[in-house]
Amino acid sequence: MVSPARFNFDLDFQAAPAPPPRQKPREPEVPTVDLVTHLVQLGEADSKARAEGLAAGRASAEARAAERLADEAGRIAKACQALIKTVDAERLAVEREAVDLALAIAAKLAGRLIEREPLAEVRALLAECLGPLRKAPHLVLRINAEDCDAIRPHVDKLVRETGFEGRMVILGEDDMVRGDCRIEWADGGIVRDSSRLTAEIEASIGRYIAAREAVVAKAAT
Repeated sequence: MVSPARFNFDLDFQAAPAPPPRQKPREPEVPTVDLVTHLVQLGEADSKARAEGLAAGRASAEARAAERLADEAGRIAKACQALIKTVDAERLAVEREAVDLALAIAAKLAGRLIEREPLAEVRALLAECLGPLRKAPHLVLRINAEDCDAIRPHVDKLVRETGFEGRMVILGEDDMVRGDCRIEWADGGIVRDSSRLTAEIEASIGRYIAAREAVVAKAAT
């Protein structure tokens, strides 16, 4: 048989309840990793830092190399321009000397040819005129007085061959250079003047040299 619970008469039902015990504040948890994981992560971070350092160093070295290459390319370009300018100037000087030499040789050869065949050019020019002018009433041929007698047989032959119907007059000029001549008709004439031909050739060459100098000067700027 169960005995009845004892009634505690000393329990005060009017008293306030006792406050709950105060709890200590919890400190925040600090994340932790195990040693192996820590070592792995540390190695990865070190490798990454090394790779980034190498990449940055390589980029810096490549930038410096590119800058040096650009400077060297600029220096080479300037040297090439100076060399081209020098070569063009020397080439122009050689061309000028070659032209002067060619002129001198041509003048000498022309002089020798005129000495040997003073009437060759005169006959050729007269032959070109007589055909178209065969209906002209008269023609006057002016040449060096020394060659008047020598040219007559050639003139007579050309008159027969071309059918010239007019009167041919040959006049000697003491001041006319051998090989030169002047052919005159009623309303016109034609002249072979070796000095004027030489001046025209020299002027043409002068214009060519001036144009070449302009090209060289423009290329140098």
